[in-house]
Amino acid sequence: MPRTHDDDDSEAPADSDLGDALAGFFDAEWYLSRYPDVDASVQDPLQHFVHHGAAEGRDPNRFFDGAWYLAHYPDVAGAGQHPLLHYLQRGAVELRNPHPRFDAAFYVDRHPESAANPLLYHLRFGAVRGWLTEKPIAISDYLPVGTVPPSPPPGVTVDVIIPAYRGLSETQRCILSVLDDPDRPPGRVIVVDDQSPEPKLSAWLDRLAAMARIVLVRNRRNLGFVASVNIGIGAAGSSDVALLNSDTEVPPGWLARLAGHAYTAPNVASVSPFSNNATICGYPTVEGGPPALGLVTAELDAVCREVNGGRSVELPTTVGFCMYIRRAALADVGLFDADAFGRGYGEENDFCLRAGVRGWRHLLACDTYVHHEGSVSFGAGASAAAEHGMAVLAQRYPHYARLIAQHVKLDAAGPSRIAVTMRLFRRSGLPTILMLAHDLGGGVRRHIRDLVARTAGRANCLLLESAARGAVLSVPALPGHSELALPAERVDDLALLLESAGVTRAHIHHLMSMDLDVRALLHRLGVPFDVTVHDYFAICPQVNLLPWLQDVYCGEPEPALCNACIADRPSLACGHQQSAPHREDPALAQG
Repeated sequence: MPRTHDDDDSEAPADSDLGDALAGFFDAEWYLSRYPDVDASVQDPLQHFVHHGAAEGRDPNRFFDGAWYLAHYPDVAGAGQHPLLHYLQRGAVELRNPHPRFDAAFYVDRHPESAANPLLYHLRFGAVRGWLTEKPIAISDYLPVGTVPPSPPPGVTVDVIIPAYRGLSETQRCILSVLDDPDRPPGRVIVVDDQSPEPKLSAWLDRLAAMARIVLVRNRRNLGFVASVNIGIGAAGSSDVALLNSDTEVPPGWLARLAGHAYTAPNVASVSPFSNNATICGYPTVEGGPPALGLVTAELDAVCREVNGGRSVELPTTVGFCMYIRRAALADVGLFDADAFGRGYGEENDFCLRAGVRGWRHLLACDTYVHHEGSVSFGAGASAAAEHGMAVLAQRYPHYARLIAQHVKLDAAGPSRIAVTMRLFRRSGLPTILMLAHDLGGGVRRHIRDLVARTAGRANCLLLESAARGAVLSVPALPGHSELALPAERVDDLALLLESAGVTRAHIHHLMSMDLDVRALLHRLGVPFDVTVHDYFAICPQVNLLPWLQDVYCGEPEPALCNACIADRPSLACGHQQSAPHREDPALAQG
């Protein structure tokens, strides 16, 4: 027999409070279709919900799941608050998720104007427009793509422009790697010597020019990086150009791939590759550092090409360390602003933003990797130049910092980064261990960090942690690496990704708050597993065997008393672990 309002109103909000709060929030048509008994009773659906449905645990619209809300926010359940009233009064502005398929933080990122109440805003405006309620995740984006990179159209010529100033060994490595590329499209290598203070560097460039291996342009005085780039672009005539810092190293085929991506659409202005030191084009992170896993350029590029062939993501700006620019874009937008950016830093961002206003796009070629040493020519002045460049950008484009931060947060290149790392793990010849834990940090996290450090060079480690909407997979040995968050029901997709990494063993540290079916995941992987017991959670959901934190040892009583203890004080584990079943609604992800 259905529970009515009179059966138990301890958690139900006052009718007047609820009625006032439901303006624009209650979906009568959905309510009647979801609850046929109400439709059959010929009652007004809103009045039924206010007087009966709320107390019976019924939901007001397809985007709010009250049972799930209580299961995932134990403070609400512990306080005896009605889930809907809590959400309307506090949960919405706190960006709590109203449903397992509604990611409030993601929604507000996409629609900042919805911050006061994301769900109410979606009901009023987003649903009819088909706005997404969660980040779309296709597991195929994280797996090898199985296609070849694009090729440039016939007749395209590309001149590689390399400004040179300091660093003989780095410049030699850069230029020789370009010259040794057997797949380089037609074009010249133009080196601009900006009055280098290193005689050996200038002499070496003279010898290459004498052998007709490069076109050498020597400035009569030091003009700075940006002016030297512009001189090189002018020397290239009508050809496309690829700007290359002199402290880079390129692999075979890099230029052909960048050119291929540049012509995948008529309005692509520039393309940059992955690199160890390239901010938003960085792999494995945007922070920059040594190459991942100690691998050389050719090894990393080969894996990028193998798993991400043809993949690219749109960028707000490419990065000047290695930047392919189509001549049509240069003709339309103009050269870099040497007067404003002088020695360098920020000039490529300014160009890209100017181009974007005119309808041009910029891409990251996820199937190409170029090594970048970083700041060799700038030396001690790199920090000052970067500070000046960022100040100019902030003045010209007040939204620039927010634009980049938003791009980094959404992490469009994350799937391609993860695909590369999974393949590197699989082909490393080392065992790959999947560690499972809660997301509360503390001693468990410290222990995992110690294990990762201790096994470095002998095993690869992946970490699967519980999350409010499922579980998050990360690479603990590579801080800042892209992560993958998947809802709990997508165990099969998670298993596909872990299989691509060649996971050979699992190590369970803690399953508190883990609503993902770990047993099904391990069965699918078919790997042995170990368990480390960090506390009493395996036998007591309260973790500490204390009925209250100030109490004494409970003595481990019979199950009935344990259940009463948990009912009196919701366990620490109930945050995610015992999620209520929820209905799948295809409209949720799409609006």
